[in-house]
Amino acid sequence: MKNREEQLVQQMTHSSARYYAWLALLGAAFLLGLVAYAIQVRKGLIVTGLRDQVSWGIYISSFVFWVGVSKGGTMISAILRVTNAEWRSPMTRLSEAITLLALITGAPMIIADLGRPDRIWNLLRHGRIQSPLIWDFLSVMTYLTACVIYFYLPLIPDLAILADDTRFPKWRRTIYRTLSLSWRNTPEQHQLLERAIHAMAIIVIPLAISVHTVVSWIFAMTLRPGWNSTIYGPYFVVGAIYSGGAAVLVAMWALRRAMHLEDYIQAVHFRKLGKLLLASTLVYLYFNINEYLTVGYKLEGFERDLVESLFIGRYAKMFWSVQLLGVIIPIAILMIFLLVKRLKRFSVGAVGISSLFIVIGAWVKRFLIVVPTLETPFLPAQRIPAEWTHYSPTWIEWAIVAGALAGFLLGYSLVAKFFPIVSIWETREHEQAVEASRELRQKPTLSPARTIAITLVGLLVLLCAPSASAGTKPKEPPKSASVTLSYQVVEQKQETPVATGTAPGTIGTLENPFANRRSHEEVAIPAVLVLAKLTDASGAPLAFKPMSFSVRTYFGALSLGNRPTGADGVAKMKITDHRFGAYAVSASFSGDDIAAGASNSLEVTAAPRPAPALPEQGMLITPYPTFWITLPFALFFGSMWGVFVYIAFLVRRVHKIGIMKGSAG
Repeated sequence: MKNREEQLVQQMTHSSARYYAWLALLGAAFLLGLVAYAIQVRKGLIVTGLRDQVSWGIYISSFVFWVGVSKGGTMISAILRVTNAEWRSPMTRLSEAITLLALITGAPMIIADLGRPDRIWNLLRHGRIQSPLIWDFLSVMTYLTACVIYFYLPLIPDLAILADDTRFPKWRRTIYRTLSLSWRNTPEQHQLLERAIHAMAIIVIPLAISVHTVVSWIFAMTLRPGWNSTIYGPYFVVGAIYSGGAAVLVAMWALRRAMHLEDYIQAVHFRKLGKLLLASTLVYLYFNINEYLTVGYKLEGFERDLVESLFIGRYAKMFWSVQLLGVIIPIAILMIFLLVKRLKRFSVGAVGISSLFIVIGAWVKRFLIVVPTLETPFLPAQRIPAEWTHYSPTWIEWAIVAGALAGFLLGYSLVAKFFPIVSIWETREHEQAVEASRELRQKPTLSPARTIAITLVGLLVLLCAPSASAGTKPKEPPKSASVTLSYQVVEQKQETPVATGTAPGTIGTLENPFANRRSHEEVAIPAVLVLAKLTDASGAPLAFKPMSFSVRTYFGALSLGNRPTGADGVAKMKITDHRFGAYAVSASFSGDDIAAGASNSLEVTAAPRPAPALPEQGMLITPYPTFWITLPFALFFGSMWGVFVYIAFLVRRVHKIGIMKGSAG
């Protein structure tokens, strides 16, 4: 009978046909998401259901969901390590992998929500510490760094074990040996590594709490109905533990069945972690009741429209389904199988299914937090026809979100195959030498015979291609053409409403009828008029030819549309989307039977950036950073990065000790 470690390594060296089919399915879904995103970048957000009123949709919902899942995985692993729970060993790396991959999956969803992803650099160039978006960027980047370190440190001893296992190919053993940092399993190395892991487990808990608190502040710092709440910070933190703990249990349930890890992940682990999930679900239910009871009791102002939309309106079925399937039913299942001692048999599947319900409900709940609020009008000007504020995701959005999910599952499947998903050195009861076995036979993708046959067919096609057109008469090549670009900064008139009433809103006890009267005045807004002249080789204008205009961005060319040339060969394109600074505009002619294709580009300098319209004095919201907003962020994130430097120092000492022991041996 194979021992436990040999069985675990065998899962990493042998893959079934179902595993490769699973990878192919996930890879196809991921590629579909990339294709959908390429279409979105090329054509803009018009291919999505996002508009002026509902500017956030399932992209931001998915971002909040994935960040919550990552936080839950971190909290479970870190708390169990800090409390030194002996039963934690089989699930720590499993939850740490969820933390890292979920954060890597969730962070790009912000970029997917941007109509101009090339402008993400402006967040770094022109960001202000007063903005919650900068808080979110700092916290997510710091948290991502902590997750990478926290995942890597406990992996070092296992990498040294795998580097000596001849069942792995040479290239994999080389990678393992490099990443193991010359681990020799000495007492000094163990002491330093345990100190580093313990330090990371301590700081990752407040860091994880800060990340989801800052994510909630992106909503809570606005005056929107449903978001303007002081309870959003702890509400999101509890929701993250609730969804992240369920995700860890789902992963344990799936890997236990797929990789036959019954000897490692046992029913006792589901029972103990299920109790933690039950406690977090009860706390989450309390926050739900507290959040909606206080709003629903008052039904004040625009909150009434939001509550009616959730309770009895358009989103009522979705809202009550989430409460039932994502909270009530899992609580009932977990109470029955965890607390009722009369049951003769504990059901691992019941805990897994209830956790799956929680994960699905958590994503839908994030959707209900984001979209109904944006569809609820907050200003009188937003009371426009309902079809203009209606949000319905398109296939582009669903494909990108599904591609992100496929990318997470694909990454997790590869991590479980490349690294031991259960920590060997933490679960090892007795040190045993790893038995040598046959090296993993790698079957080539194509056999030599098939490779030769495909090569010969390709050469035959190349040789026959010229002969097929040998009898045709070559066409006369079109004349060369050129494009000359110039631009003008012009002004366009735009009507804006202005108040004309100067009297107060009431006269005595009577309402002043002129107080709310509004008129419109014309305001000059700068625009850029690009002129593209198309001529042939002799300089004669080419009339009535289609010219394509585009703006160069970091992610390729953003099409502005087509304009025909006039009798003078000039095509005009007015850029009216209020661009500031310098940017490159391109004009191209694809060519026809008369003239060949031509293109040119020009650097355009538009209007300067306007000054920030913010009050000069204030504690938090000012045009420039203040002491009271800068100090806490500098102290918190500075201390976190200081710990990272300390961890790097400890890891360097581990590496040095390993080199010294190796040279001495």
